[in-house]
Amino acid sequence: MIKEDRIAICVVGNFKFLRRYLNKFILQVRENGCYEGDIVVLTSKYTPSIFLKIKNKTNLKFLRFKKINFDITTDKILKNIDTNGQPNRHIYKRFQWHKVHLFDTKFKEWKYIFYIDINMSIHKDINPILKSKPEGFLYANRDANDNHDWKLKNQFDTNHKKFDDLSKKYDLNISNYFQTGMLYFDTDIIDFHTKSELLDLIKLYPISRTNEQAIMNLYFIFNKSLYKQIPKKIDNVDTYSYWKNNDNTRITKQLVPQYK
Repeated sequence: MIKEDRIAICVVGNFKFLRRYLNKFILQVRENGCYEGDIVVLTSKYTPSIFLKIKNKTNLKFLRFKKINFDITTDKILKNIDTNGQPNRHIYKRFQWHKVHLFDTKFKEWKYIFYIDINMSIHKDINPILKSKPEGFLYANRDANDNHDWKLKNQFDTNHKKFDDLSKKYDLNISNYFQTGMLYFDTDIIDFHTKSELLDLIKLYPISRTNEQAIMNLYFIFNKSLYKQIPKKIDNVDTYSYWKNNDNTRITKQLVPQYK
């Protein structure tokens, strides 16, 4: 039986990312984020060398899952999609697919999971975020903003023949879709079919330019109606910003602006 308020902060990483970012992430979560609870590291490859280099192992847990591999046809499509001039994430950020494992029933050990990309920066106390519990929902941050009215369709290869079928089944012209760099969800939304349904959706539409992000939007917005915007501001402090443009933000993805 899980405790009603039991929370875990979770990160996903391959060996390269864990070696580069894990110590920094733990330090920031503990010191800047003022968080003392469980931290779960989701990876496909655990080595003693990584564990030995971790300075603070308190309430730290590793969960290892098998690498997500696709059949030859699916893999070939993903490797050859039109990425609109951007690097192919399926090739250079393949480990991002492992975020699908967040919706494995093993995570029902906790009531709530707060996932953060391991290379994000924590600047302030994150406990106010954790107190905004997503009862029965998945909280995430909208990708589009006042300056960039992006559409969900641009997360996919719009030139691929599979896009026609995809666009008939889903309203891809919405701008109210989310990033998967920060996810806060109630594990009650997980059942024994959740992860397999996500994997099936990837195989059905293997034309995502953003790996798991586009697929999770299809699933949690349309198939399940579970997405809600994470509170943008709590106690007059911004919850999240893609880049750090002031000193009043708890979590940022980048320290300097990427878009102008």
